[in-house]
Amino acid sequence: MDKETDKLFHRYMNLQKELGYYEKIIHNVEAIILVLDLITPRILFANNKFQEITGYSPTEDETLTVDDILNLYHPQDTSYFSEMQNHLANSPESIYNAFYRIRKPDGNYLWLYTSSRVLRIDPENDIFEVIAVSLNFSDSIHFQKNLKHFTQKKLSYANKSIIDKISKREREVLKEFARGNTTHEVAAKLGISHHTVNNHRKNMLRKLNMKNLAALISFAVENGLD
Repeated sequence: MDKETDKLFHRYMNLQKELGYYEKIIHNVEAIILVLDLITPRILFANNKFQEITGYSPTEDETLTVDDILNLYHPQDTSYFSEMQNHLANSPESIYNAFYRIRKPDGNYLWLYTSSRVLRIDPENDIFEVIAVSLNFSDSIHFQKNLKHFTQKKLSYANKSIIDKISKREREVLKEFARGNTTHEVAAKLGISHHTVNNHRKNMLRKLNMKNLAALISFAVENGLD
């Protein structure tokens, strides 16, 4: 074996070790990793966590297609896949994030948080491949300290167009109501009359299309306006 052949052989062995290491990471990371062909559509690759977390196998002897997965979505989440596909087709450099539910073999639903992005796209050659990484949000969360703030921030962002309908003063009034204060207490804290407080409350109910103060307070708490 000459030096050049020996060098290539060692390079080959090192690559084998690297591939084995990366394969171990991919199959042991606590997340589902899928590569999807959205033209066919079919699953090109699934790590071992897919079967471990969902209970389904996409292997050759028990093929699970993209269409099979679509049938597992919760009825309220069936639009997820088409929305993801359209979003990435129109913005191939972007990332599409979503929460949705998939039915497990036992009938219970699994909450997943999935981040998807384009791996390869070439419309002329019918190539549209997406890599999706999913976290299982049905498992227990051991460090929950910031969960409330995370949820409030995401809801606030999702409801921004609705929240923007109410004025700064109305938000101040709503915040005081959410803290358990009565109309007269809110008026005293903000230095306005109770009639003005009532007017702000009525305006918010109208703007947000809500029926009562309890609904307003619930909206405030959910969106971090308290």
